Order: sequence, then structure tokens, then C-alpha cells
Amino acid sequence: MTSSTPPDPSPSHPQRQPQAQALSADAHAWLAGLPPRYQPLATARQHPHIVNRLCELWPTPAALPAYMKELVLSSRPARREGFAFEVLTELADLQSLVDDMQQAPR
Repeated sequence: MTSSTPPDPSPSHPQRQPQAQALSADAHAWLAGLPPRYQPLATARQHPHIVNRLCELWPTPAALPAYMKELVLSSRPARREGFAFEVLTELADLQSLVDDMQQAPR
């Protein structure tokens, strides 16, 4: 009998946690609080883990650009399928909102 040990994650690509299959309660509240034009509803349906993460990062606007970039331009070695057009559109709209938030006078 041989034991199977998972390979060590590379330093640049740490082992990922399992993806959430549903939106968190906080993510539901976050979605409801966004202006309707920016609510990523298709993303929430198709990729709830992304919306959960956006909700977690939203209070720290400086962290958002890096995450948004990671979503669209991944450097992971595994091949990606890519996002549906409606998801890409929602992510672009959210990126626009993030940009506006960062440029707004404080």
C-alpha cells in the first residue's frame, strides 16, 4: 500500500482552498448595498466564491485592483476556461467603480 501525498505547492502558487458553492450572508448584503448598475448578479450565480472574496476585500480598497487583475490575468500554470461575457462585463463595471472610488477626493 502506498500513501499518496499531494505535491508541495510552488511558492508563487500556494495551494488554493476549495471554492465556495454559495454566497455568504455578508456577500448578499454587500450585493444589495451596491448601486444596481454595479451588482454582479451573473458572477454571483456562476462564481459565488469571487463575489464572496470581493465582499471581503471591499472594505480595503487598496487590495481590490490586484484581485481584479488576478481574476482577468491569472498567472496560474493551469489552463483556464475563461469567464462568460456577462461575467467579464460585470467585472469590468466593478473595476470602473473601484477606479472611481480610488480617484474620489477624501
